[in-house]
Amino acid sequence: MTEYTRKKPIISGTVSPQHKRKIEKLVEDGEFASVSDFIGQAVSDLLNKYEGKNVSVSGVQFTNDEMEMLKAILREKADEINFEKNKK
Repeated sequence: MTEYTRKKPIISGTVSPQHKRKIEKLVEDGEFASVSDFIGQAVSDLLNKYEGKNVSVSGVQFTNDEMEMLKAILREKADEINFEKNKK
């Protein structure tokens, strides 16, 4: 019988109950294949952020400059939405 060899090391950690529920919901909704997949993507994105590399959002790679531009657009859009709400 062939012995199974794990390719990735195991790291354990804790999260709040709220984060656990949110992660499990994303997996349940099919956004990620597993909790491990979610954690792996989150770690990869964070390491890339600190190393100044691209960031992945829904499988699309963005540079830090592109992410900053997207954040600015979102802030501007949120301001527009709030302005429209306040006019009513």
